[in-house]
Parts: sequence; structure tokens; C-alpha cells
Amino acid sequence: MTSLAEDVRSLADVRNLAGWPAIEWGMTEEEVADALEGRLTPIIPVARFASAYAPAKGVLTIEEHPFEVFPQFSLDTGELCQVLFRASDVNRDRLERISALLTVGHGRPVEQGTRRTWIGPTAAVELDTERLWLRWYPITDAEG
Repeated sequence: MTSLAEDVRSLADVRNLAGWPAIEWGMTEEEVADALEGRLTPIIPVARFASAYAPAKGVLTIEEHPFEVFPQFSLDTGELCQVLFRASDVNRDRLERISALLTVGHGRPVEQGTRRTWIGPTAAVELDTERLWLRWYPITDAEG
């Protein structure tokens, strides 16, 4: 079990929360697969979203609970555009702990409906409190 201080330091970048190696916005499918070697399995058929697709998924542990992870690529460019972390079940204690850690590490979130969003200098983390999904995505010039 890690201390709160260690957890907060790890949340300086959501990639560290996941314990995954560095992946960068704009990477191709092949670059992400290489960076996460052995951590992804193909999704057949490929998962489709509004403006993105996920050809593979991984599993990781956050707060001692498994999450599915979906690196998503833009339908327009084929580049990494967001990462979705999805819990298999919603646990109120886990939800509040993750929310508290993100708040300590990134400040007060913007709240809208069931979503809390922490906005950093180059990326944002959005927590859906109804489904316990974390969405990590880059900040565009229009948003920041």
C-alpha cells in the first residue's frame, strides 16, 4: 500500500497512475503497441466511438482494482487522441479516493453533471462518477 504523498506524486501524470510507460499524443497504433509491448490485446472487431477507435485494450490496476484501458485513435488521423480507463464496477469508496487524489494533485475539478474534470497544462483527466470511467485527453488550443 502506498502513502497519500506517494499517490499524489504518481498522479502528476495520469500515465503514472496507470503505471504504464510514456505514451504521447499523436503516436500511431504501432508506436503505442511498441511502447506498451505485451500489455495490449487486440479487440475484434475494433471498438468504434464517436470520433475515435480502439484496436486493442489492456488491463491495469488502480487502487488495487482492475481497470480496462483503451488507447483510442482519431478516425481522421489514426493518431492517439485519448485513453479511456474503465472499471468493471462502481465502488463509491474507490470513486471518492481517486477523485480526492486527483484533486490533491491537480486542484479543484470542474464539475458538470456526473463528470469531474481536472485540467492540466497539456492534458485533462475526466472522471465519470456514474460509470467510474477515467478519460485522459490532450488540451487543444481551443480548450486551454
